[in-house]
Amino acid sequence: MSAEISTVPARLRLIVITVSVVLLVAEFVALYVGVPQALRGASRFRQLYNAGYMVRVGNGAQLYDPEANARFQNEVTGQVDRIEVFNAPAYEALLLAPFSLLTYRIAYFAFFAINLVLLGFSIRALQPFLPQLENVWPRLPAAVFLCFFPSTLALIDGHDSIILLALMAASAVSFYRERDFRAGVFLGLALFQIQLVLPIALLFLLWQKWKIIAGFFLTGVAVTALSLIIAGPRGLLASIHNSVLFNSSLGAPASTIPNLRCLLHSVASSIASPGKLDVVWVIGSVLLLAWAATRTPNFALAILATLLVSSQGTICDAILLIIPIAMVLDARLTVTSGTSRLWSRNFAGMLFVAPAVCFFTRSTYCALALLMVGLLMPLRYTSADILPSESAA
Repeated sequence: MSAEISTVPARLRLIVITVSVVLLVAEFVALYVGVPQALRGASRFRQLYNAGYMVRVGNGAQLYDPEANARFQNEVTGQVDRIEVFNAPAYEALLLAPFSLLTYRIAYFAFFAINLVLLGFSIRALQPFLPQLENVWPRLPAAVFLCFFPSTLALIDGHDSIILLALMAASAVSFYRERDFRAGVFLGLALFQIQLVLPIALLFLLWQKWKIIAGFFLTGVAVTALSLIIAGPRGLLASIHNSVLFNSSLGAPASTIPNLRCLLHSVASSIASPGKLDVVWVIGSVLLLAWAATRTPNFALAILATLLVSSQGTICDAILLIIPIAMVLDARLTVTSGTSRLWSRNFAGMLFVAPAVCFFTRSTYCALALLMVGLLMPLRYTSADILPSESAA
């Protein structure tokens, strides 16, 4: 590897290391400010901790009851102004139940540590598919994951998006190694983020990857049955209702996740009603998924398309962008010619840095969708320098 590293321009390596260090410093600043707020209950983990507690003490049937959520959250984690009702399938609450054996503060740090481990797993799983990044700088594959700002925000918030990333990484690696059934199983386990998983499954269905669909379907049946046992029929119906309501709500979306819907509302809200903009978003989303379905099957492309067509979420969910960003950077970072290659490298580099810039300048994340669209092109076809299945042993 040393011979390969020596061929990388020293200036490129210096830029990469400098950007990584700056982003790392920015992340420590965010951690210093954000962790104390999360410990006071202003975090997603408060909702997850409460759901785990309710399941552990035998109140799984009340997981989706607003009054019960308010009562338990105020009793267990302290009074806060805003009460958020658990809106994921009940099987996720069962996985989180052991954390409720600890005090909220200790549980938060325990979950923080486990999320770091899961980030490490994701890095280790995908590193063999990123040989060019490692040639530029041996620590660059890890830096891409650790210095991507949504990773830090997910750590601070105690968000379940890092669990989602680990499952997606496992599914992607299984897919690229042609272990399709296993890829479907990991994808099915991620159904606690149903709005981000179903479009990916739909693309694999359209790509006729039947073993993936089989693994996904069987795992989906299993987690649904487990959720039924935990929350009962009413709880299961409430979970489905909450998911549908959450993902079909009209009106201006939150500006905390980059997607086409958010972009449309941010640039055209003054000339069209929210309802009309949502019609345009639905049509555009269908066309994008239809276009992706005509491309060669590619897990990174499926993730990118899914994030673009998603309707709701937070910037923490954008942590999944790590996978397509890393794939494109690995293929394009060292290129010195070719207009399209240079553009795709620049789009990936800017998308990697932009979330941190948006966070500290308090800008909307919606504009990041434009950079995401730019990554569709290098992921749209089979090429030995972009698909890890062909570049990794």
